[in-house]
Amino acid sequence: MTGPLKGEKLKPLQSMFTRWDTWRKLHPASKVLSSGREGFFSSMRDPYESYYRSSDTGIIPTRVSDKRIYPKEYVLGLVLNEKAKAYPFSVLSRQPVVNDTFQTVPLLVAFDAESATGVIFKRSLDGKDLSFKQAAGSEKKGLFLLDEATKSVWDGLGGRAIQGALKGKKLEPVPMTPSFWFGWVDHYPNTELYFNGLEGKR
Repeated sequence: MTGPLKGEKLKPLQSMFTRWDTWRKLHPASKVLSSGREGFFSSMRDPYESYYRSSDTGIIPTRVSDKRIYPKEYVLGLVLNEKAKAYPFSVLSRQPVVNDTFQTVPLLVAFDAESATGVIFKRSLDGKDLSFKQAAGSEKKGLFLLDEATKSVWDGLGGRAIQGALKGKKLEPVPMTPSFWFGWVDHYPNTELYFNGLEGKR
């Protein structure tokens, strides 16, 4: 905001909002940051449970009132070329695989409803744009996809091909922000919102 670096922006890193068991399956060698205070979280209860259930958005009032969806609806938000777009969890829970294009970038949005986990990848691989759909009849627990070109099987949350002609290939993740809608639209008031014809089915 001020000083010799005024105007510079930090580069966002990929992150994920998920349950611990889902994260551990994706990254079994993960280390866990500890506060050093043993027993501090021994109750394992989320102190914000009542806040999630409430319609109250908090102590600081919102700057933007955008009523396209409920203020505390969760969304996956991303920014490309200074333009913003958000994908509501309520839509993704009914459409867990989205082949989208935003700012000329072909995107795959994958959502696991059981763990309420969403991720976004670039769906271009080796110069070709892939199109995905949810794999049917898998005995394994999790979100598995098929690309329509090669019928390879993909780990939806990890973005890795685990079976077929593209086995071992990995999609490039796109940094995104899981957020309440009111928080996202406060920062990006001109954000595009993904519905794909589901507006009347909410």
